[in-house]
Amino acid sequence: MKFCIPLKLSSWNDIIGQCRSNKYYANTHKKKEMKDISMFLNKIPKIEKYPVEMVFKWHIKRNCDLDNKSVKSLMDQMQIQGILENDDIKHINKITYIAIKDKEDYVEVEIKEC
Repeated sequence: MKFCIPLKLSSWNDIIGQCRSNKYYANTHKKKEMKDISMFLNKIPKIEKYPVEMVFKWHIKRNCDLDNKSVKSLMDQMQIQGILENDDIKHINKITYIAIKDKEDYVEVEIKEC
């Protein structure tokens, strides 16, 4: 299964900076990001067979550290919407990040059966 989230998702640097500035702002920002993500997950079917491998193809406009990319909001929203049962190692046994230099910031997601 493949789908695209045409948004620039928060990086760990963004999240840490928010936590340092205001302990409530980071939670507010995460909730807003999850709401934005939810619009793009409406037609994604529920994953029926586990474990899965998740591949995130990060389309990146400017140079950045790939290890700072975060899928926390995306995976939490997938669980809320019933697409992903859980994000533990029983359900996901491999996560791959791929960087692609592009004109826009967004992420492509591919979920593969293992």
